[in-house]
Amino acid sequence: MLLIERYLPKVVLMEDAHAQKVQEKLLKIILVITCVIAAFTVGLAWFDMLPFSSLYTEILALYTLLNMFSYYALHKGYIQYSFTVNFLMFFSLVTFAMMSAEVNYDALRMLWFFLLSFAAYILGGKWYGVGVSVVIVSIVAVSLLIVDLHLSHYEIFTFFASFIAFSAFAFYFLWKIHIDNQTFQAHIDQEIIKRQTQEQILLRHQRMVHMGEMIDAIAHQWRQPLMQGNMILLNMQEELDNTTYIEEKIDALSKLNQHMSQTIDDFRTLLHDQKEKKVFGLKVCMMEVATLMTYQLKNIDIIYDIQEKEQILGYKNECIQVMIILLSNASDALIYRKIHAPKIIISHKKDKQWIQIEVLDNAGGIDEAIRKKLFDPYVGTQHKEKATGLGLYIAKIIVEETMHGILSVSHAEEGAKFIIKLKRQDANT
Repeated sequence: MLLIERYLPKVVLMEDAHAQKVQEKLLKIILVITCVIAAFTVGLAWFDMLPFSSLYTEILALYTLLNMFSYYALHKGYIQYSFTVNFLMFFSLVTFAMMSAEVNYDALRMLWFFLLSFAAYILGGKWYGVGVSVVIVSIVAVSLLIVDLHLSHYEIFTFFASFIAFSAFAFYFLWKIHIDNQTFQAHIDQEIIKRQTQEQILLRHQRMVHMGEMIDAIAHQWRQPLMQGNMILLNMQEELDNTTYIEEKIDALSKLNQHMSQTIDDFRTLLHDQKEKKVFGLKVCMMEVATLMTYQLKNIDIIYDIQEKEQILGYKNECIQVMIILLSNASDALIYRKIHAPKIIISHKKDKQWIQIEVLDNAGGIDEAIRKKLFDPYVGTQHKEKATGLGLYIAKIIVEETMHGILSVSHAEEGAKFIIKLKRQDANT
């Protein structure tokens, strides 16, 4: 055993875990087939149906027991795959070498060496197969020098020529598979990089879209304070002598300025990427979303079914961005279909593993043909004339790749229900 491990190349395992399991299963099948054939042959020899010598019959019986032991030990995990392959090869070489000398009346006995070489290529890889094939050629060559194998010169030539051709074909076949796998893997890696690059471009594009929407929201939120400030300034011109009035209006202008400044800060915070997870209140987060979308949701009844103390450990800005996309989608559907008494219900559920955020509207639901591919890029729900169809696609990317959750949609009684499932953290403990 030490000799074969020393002089043969190492057994090559597949890189993929699934392929390794297939490789190990194949080894077990070969061991079972070997045991069955060897045991059957020993049985025939014991009943004098095959003219084997007692020594070769005993060696064949021992070979059967050793393969049965190898299968059991491999199945239980007592020995490793590589050791089992070397174990099988070593005792097969010894058994077949003795067979070639003992059973000299059977010219077809040399075919067993072909099967052994084939098993070596399949179980150990191309270079391992070459190593075993070289050992087989050496054993047969030495046997021809010291023992009469009862083979004609033509039979000897045919064996060596066909065996070398077989080994060359097996080596080329495995080499070609290896090259093709490398080429295929390179294409997969390129496609992954291409897809990631496209996603980054889409994310940047969607962020620009959000920035435009936010600027529009800021304009709407600033319009009323600016009008109030302008009215205060006009009134102050008429009351320049009234010190108390002037002080009150200056204070009012200061509050308006703080409100406008806070609006800018809220939107700037939303555009910044968070690098660390932080604990934040779920209901507070939803209220901030509603504040940012005050103008867009002004005629829609927003119902919160969320506990005040419910907290999440994660990226708050990403959560806000996803909720803005979902609420914008629901709002667009409600406006597009001119729903009477439009409403959006934001609720949550939880169990030991998940926190589930649900956004439910009463806009009538989503067509089944669209629902199946709703999260694909450039699909969308087609409520906006200028929609890019990227919103829900981006939301799914953020939820699944950044927040490590699941985003799905289903039909509800009155409309569509979007569900965000996030793995529970220790925020509430």
